[in-house]
Amino acid sequence: MNSLKILFILLFFGAALHGIDLQELERFIEKSRKELGVPGASVSVVRGDEILFAKGFGLIKEGSPEKVDEETIFQLASVTKTFTSAALAIQVDKGVLGWDDEVMRHLPRFALNDPYPSRFATPRDLLAHRTGLPAFGGDLLGKIGYSPSEILSRIRLIEPAASFRERPYYSNICYFTAGELIGKLAESDWENVVEKAFLEPLKMTRSGFAANLDEDNVAYPHANIDDTLQVLSWDRTGGFPAAGAMTSTAKDMAHWMILHLNKGTFENRQILKPETVKQMHLPSMVSEVDFSEMPPISDTSGFAFGLGWGNYHYEGRMIVEKGGGLDGIRTIVTLVPELNIGITVLSNLNLTVFPELIRAKFLQLALNQDDPQMFDEILARQKKLDELIKKPAPPEDALPLGHDLSSYEGSFANELYGTFIVSEKEGGLVLEAGPDHWEGVLEHWSNNTFVLSWPVINQGNEHVTFTFGPEGKAQEMSTETLGVFTKE
Repeated sequence: MNSLKILFILLFFGAALHGIDLQELERFIEKSRKELGVPGASVSVVRGDEILFAKGFGLIKEGSPEKVDEETIFQLASVTKTFTSAALAIQVDKGVLGWDDEVMRHLPRFALNDPYPSRFATPRDLLAHRTGLPAFGGDLLGKIGYSPSEILSRIRLIEPAASFRERPYYSNICYFTAGELIGKLAESDWENVVEKAFLEPLKMTRSGFAANLDEDNVAYPHANIDDTLQVLSWDRTGGFPAAGAMTSTAKDMAHWMILHLNKGTFENRQILKPETVKQMHLPSMVSEVDFSEMPPISDTSGFAFGLGWGNYHYEGRMIVEKGGGLDGIRTIVTLVPELNIGITVLSNLNLTVFPELIRAKFLQLALNQDDPQMFDEILARQKKLDELIKKPAPPEDALPLGHDLSSYEGSFANELYGTFIVSEKEGGLVLEAGPDHWEGVLEHWSNNTFVLSWPVINQGNEHVTFTFGPEGKAQEMSTETLGVFTKE
């Protein structure tokens, strides 16, 4: 390659890298926040080991005068998974674990529904969502009060959605299992390992776990319910702590991005080996692109699961990314390792496309692109996301209640989820699930079918149909995702 060509390449990459107009990005963030009705957001941008931008926008809570800044604590939601993957990577670096070791070798109580994956599933399988477990299968176990030990024993009861390593299904319970594996290997627990291995050496002083939500300067979760913006309660577990329970700030997350972009080094200290970081970022399982993967992710960009991260390509560059969502919270972290740059976006509105919109603008600025259509495509996804939590309306030909309310009452058992208690309350039916009697509401839909809604709105709504015996009492209730429950 001649010197002129080399000079051209260097100039091109330099222009792309230094072309990030941070003032334009800031204007776009605030404009998008207002247009999408996001109460508050915090964003940081890094290049190499330098924080280029860290700033808050809007309010921590609707109706409050307190503004978001770069130190405002947000729930990270599934961005937590990047820490869980890295906590396993620490064990890999120590030589006590291999990415392709059998999980059962280190965690003997681990078992799936089928003997073959039970025997051969690896940490890579857990982190790249390729065990065959159904998408979000077993998530309810993390909400209704079972101990970690009991949850681990119940994983074998979850019916697979695909053969082992056939196709990926996003699985929080696999990250729960990774958290248990980390605790076993470290003779500690997941939280302590993450804190000692990362939060302390990276000086992430305002990052941590659910207890941080009780501190000052914390972003409250919000959702639009019946066209009204409402403040929600925090979902403190994220379902399973190792899958979604961490908290952090835009400023602290800048340090996390620096670690990854600098091949495991922070302030001249090697915390993870470069090859280990590379393994986390590279694809381990190719995935189809669905509506939840937003532009620039497309059929032509490719999409794959790495170890705690997603992986795709845009304008010839590999993009490493992880997004998250809990009730009232949306987050994203996006890295471009080739250009040594990254962005974190934290926001406090339910199921908003705001984080993807901001990272799309960041990528376009970084790579000298101008594609307004990409923003239109992302905004169009908002309608689909809004539909996810809408309660289904009764059919036009809905039948009246099939029996009096007392006929539906009783205890109904399922091998995986245990006992659900249905009882009459204030002229309707409620359902209490698991050891903690986590309460859902059963709203009549048609005949003997009800719509079940949980306290966590992102748990969704589900049809529950009761089957009656000859004596006129409910003997069974069935749901599409939770299965069949039989009267005890």
